[in-house]
Amino acid sequence: MDEDRVLVNSDCSGLIKTLEAEGFTAIPVQHRHRRPFGADLHCFTFDTRRSGGAEDYR
Repeated sequence: MDEDRVLVNSDCSGLIKTLEAEGFTAIPVQHRHRRPFGADLHCFTFDTRRSGGAEDYR
């Protein structure tokens, strides 16, 4: 979300502990319905609305 807060699968308790030990604020989320769509947090939390114009990253 920003340089201090991160979204983490709530089932990944080890990752949450590791991130918190490194100074991050881990925000556990349940995202059990994402698997049928073949996505993970990077796609599951993808912003659908942005400020600014379209950019080509190719």
